[in-house]
Amino acid sequence: MDAEHHQVATNGVMLRRQLENIRSDAVQNQISALLGSEATRSYGGQYHNLLRGISRAALEHALANNIGPDDFEYEVLRDALALVEGLRDAIPGRSNRSPNFLDDGNPLDLIKADKVPLIDRRSLEGQVGDYLALPYRSEAMDRTLVRCLIAAEMYAYGDEMLNEKTFFGLVPSLLRRSPMKQRHALLSYLIGNLGNLVLFGWWWAGLFWFFVVTSTLALPYVWLNQAKARRRVVNLLTIMGTLYYDQRSDGPISAYYTRDRANDASRQGVGWPSPLFALLDDIISRTGRY
Repeated sequence: MDAEHHQVATNGVMLRRQLENIRSDAVQNQISALLGSEATRSYGGQYHNLLRGISRAALEHALANNIGPDDFEYEVLRDALALVEGLRDAIPGRSNRSPNFLDDGNPLDLIKADKVPLIDRRSLEGQVGDYLALPYRSEAMDRTLVRCLIAAEMYAYGDEMLNEKTFFGLVPSLLRRSPMKQRHALLSYLIGNLGNLVLFGWWWAGLFWFFVVTSTLALPYVWLNQAKARRRVVNLLTIMGTLYYDQRSDGPISAYYTRDRANDASRQGVGWPSPLFALLDDIISRTGRY
């Protein structure tokens, strides 16, 4: 009996070594394909961390389910590595040779500078679905996907509000979606009444004064509503930016905390991608942290 147990243990060790060699070579091949001859086995970056994390999770799944080397390499591991490649494709704005998915700079500075990372939201959401369909999980993938989903809404909203194209001011202020890009209420009032003076002042004085009186009465309300709309934009960007910064912690992050903050933001008007909550619920059902 002892000999049989010893043989089983020996076979288990040999299988782990085989799968580990397959895993290690596959990860290194992916890194080399991205970085060329400059890549090393100790190379860092988000790309390497994701490949390493998801491939290790795939390896442990294969060992737990007695999956052989061929099935591991051509099915289990293939699906794991494809997920990382799909995530890279969902953020095409990054350099093709960059090992990182998102910049570590200040998001608001990037938005203000009109250098918003391009994120394919539909593709990103699809990658989350593919990940949740896998029978194993990776903490590195959990964290990256949560961060990317938060970034997708933050950058899209910030770009729409702060970088709306007005074509050198040719788009009328009232037709601009962003309150940050609309002409100030007082300036619009002055320009509007000056235009009315030119159009009606000499011929239809009564009509001119009608517009002056009505616009003057409306000015406080228009001014107040515009100020509220602008504060709301700043507030939502601050909320999203804070939650995004929370994801940079080097320590464990509570999925309960992130979900509560995301729910609070939703109640204030943030339109998060739906898979964000599906992913957080999945994490909560496991360890509750990532």
